Amino acid sequence: MAEQDQTPRLRFDSFELDLRTRELRKDGRLIKLQDQPIKLLALLVNRPGELVTREEIEKALWNEDEFVEFEHSINTAMKKIREALGDDPEKPRFIETLPRKGYRFIAPVEANPAANGQSQAAATTDCNAQGPVEANEVLVKSPTTKEELPSLVASAPAETEFALPRGMARTLFLTTQVGYLAMYGSALYFGEDLERALLRVLMVSSAMTMPFVIVSAMCGIAVRLYLLSSVGLDHPAAGVRFRQLFPLLFALDIFWAASPLLLARKIGYGLALGCVAALAYLPFSQRTLVQSIYRGGRSGKSAESAISRV
Repeated sequence: MAEQDQTPRLRFDSFELDLRTRELRKDGRLIKLQDQPIKLLALLVNRPGELVTREEIEKALWNEDEFVEFEHSINTAMKKIREALGDDPEKPRFIETLPRKGYRFIAPVEANPAANGQSQAAATTDCNAQGPVEANEVLVKSPTTKEELPSLVASAPAETEFALPRGMARTLFLTTQVGYLAMYGSALYFGEDLERALLRVLMVSSAMTMPFVIVSAMCGIAVRLYLLSSVGLDHPAAGVRFRQLFPLLFALDIFWAASPLLLARKIGYGLALGCVAALAYLPFSQRTLVQSIYRGGRSGKSAESAISRV
């Protein structure tokens, strides 16, 4: 019983957050939340009415040696919290967003409502004596530092992601984009030869295949020029934008990965299939390179103004 009394349990509205078990309940019903969202929610609930900056969230939820795209991770965790609470970012009842600054928990919070019945009664008596409680006023404030919440914030060892030195990763990424540009340009420049190769391999009229090849090459050139300029100029939001473009890039790159098959008669089927496998892997290697370039807090702190509000 003593251990339970010492374990903080925070209640707000019809929700109860158990910091020891990392469980969120609504009217006694368990609501599933992943590790990072539940830690972020606990951090906010433990500081009701206060601004919790994005830098504080980064330091509390991740270790210094973790390579994470913090901006995207914080936004994703916040979306999951809002979904669990049914909170509207435009008309928040629980979490208020302060653009480019952080978040503030605005609902009244009670600590240990079940275990500390006497303390709660005393707090209620004091509140009645002092008058009605405002919407943003809190009843009890719990410890706020990472050291005071070891069971909550000190998570299990995070998965270690492979990362290259930033300069090397940036050079390899830019070189890859130049390679794609050369491939698209060659296809357009040697259009007649490509048309004959397509007809020979696919046995389909070039009137059906060439327009698609030309359009995809033009789209690819535009995307590669954007990536070259954004990463080359070190735009702080380039990492986030790449993640958004990745599904489109993946489909485009997989389509062009089959292009070595057109040269199979000249270079041999073995080498052609090897080139296909290498090109099919390139989308994933680019994602790893981008994670290495925009790791740590670099992109998270400087890209706030370029990313939409959660």
